Amino acid sequence: DDASVRKRQASLMQALGDRFSSPDFLSYQASGLRVDDHETASNTNVQFNGHHTYYLQRNDGRSMKHTIRLNDTVLKVLEQMTKALAASGVAGLPKPPPPPEMPTDVAWKRNAEATNATRTGSAASEFNRMHGIIWAASRASGGGTEARRQEIDHKYDVNSNRGSSLGGFLLDLNLADIEERKASRLDATAAALVARRAYGFQSIDGTGMGWSSASLAVLLSSLMALHDEHKSALQVESFYPMRLVISYDDDATTNVDLYGGVIRLHPAATPIQWLEILQGVTEESLAELDKNQRALRANAQRVQDGVNVKLKRGLTCPSIEYHTFVKRLATWLDDDGEPLEDRAASSAVALSRLQLVVEADQACRRARLNKDGSIRVGSGMDGSAIINSLSRLSQEARGRVAERKEEVTRAKEVIALARAKLGLSWVYHETKSTVTLPELVKSLVRLLKIDSLRNQEVL
Repeated sequence: DDASVRKRQASLMQALGDRFSSPDFLSYQASGLRVDDHETASNTNVQFNGHHTYYLQRNDGRSMKHTIRLNDTVLKVLEQMTKALAASGVAGLPKPPPPPEMPTDVAWKRNAEATNATRTGSAASEFNRMHGIIWAASRASGGGTEARRQEIDHKYDVNSNRGSSLGGFLLDLNLADIEERKASRLDATAAALVARRAYGFQSIDGTGMGWSSASLAVLLSSLMALHDEHKSALQVESFYPMRLVISYDDDATTNVDLYGGVIRLHPAATPIQWLEILQGVTEESLAELDKNQRALRANAQRVQDGVNVKLKRGLTCPSIEYHTFVKRLATWLDDDGEPLEDRAASSAVALSRLQLVVEADQACRRARLNKDGSIRVGSGMDGSAIINSLSRLSQEARGRVAERKEEVTRAKEVIALARAKLGLSWVYHETKSTVTLPELVKSLVRLLKIDSLRNQEVL
């Protein structure tokens, strides 16, 4: 009956744990010494019950009876387990690998350590992990189809070997999955469009959460339901020109940013909590936002005319700090700053417009040059430090800008070729990706070479 089968299975698992922690198994696993094919467990002063009967479930749901002799040698025990798993429908299992060759002086030392090792659970667990015994046992006792559903799919895990292999990913690509995700993206786009028109937002951004399109569409549907039910409770009919950002930004000092023009909603908050935040936006708030934006544009124009740079707020700089920095720099140029033409001609600041990225003062204490040729400065730096940094880094910055343009041109050419040869609808480079453009080009070139070789083999 089922009770007796479970009892035998439990007894076998206990016996396997003891067998894996025996000296000959420890030597095979860690010492690097080859185990004598004629040496049995009985010759190592470890006694086990000779035969064990157990059951493994096949892919079709049927159970198969197997026996295993734990008194055999290490290789024979592993071969018995491999044959049982293969008979149960697990195809492609390799034979147990022989232990690696090791220098003699290291081998005898590790052999002595393994022989004196106690039967600890950690050694057995490590052996199980290396040889896949835990997975096989859980699959056998988990109930077939339901257990397989709970297995981890590493197809999209970039930290695994399977997830980092683009070729393997493309071979296992499911066209039905592609169509389903396309439909989900269309649903999310439509839901965002409806919500944007209903509330009057300039835009809605929910891409920073890492959610799927289907989940984002459900969240936006809840936002629309909130509008339908509590529209009369809102203080304004349209939130324009404010942008809605749905993110897990717990470090934000305020949910309504009247300097950056952003309303932040937490995805884990309730609709009533969302309503409380939206009710905080009034006509006076929108008027203050317009005033702040006009002041920022005026100050930025004064800075651009003074030092010929294009200003940009960095990812770490809060909106209010950015506004304060631009105003302070514009005032300094008007009051104390020398005309750029009066400075040394070798500084070459006025030759071409450079991009100045303003980061939080805690994140950037002094000016640095980015890979794309932009100059990163801190919001706490004064006007004199900014001008000196531009003079010092401008020549190298222009060189990097030129290199960046060449990289972009080369990437566009390779992307166009890859789309034509591989039949891809779109290939693009993520702005915030850690992958550089040269790495993107090398990756596409490798794919094109592989495709060319395969075509030659077919011909």
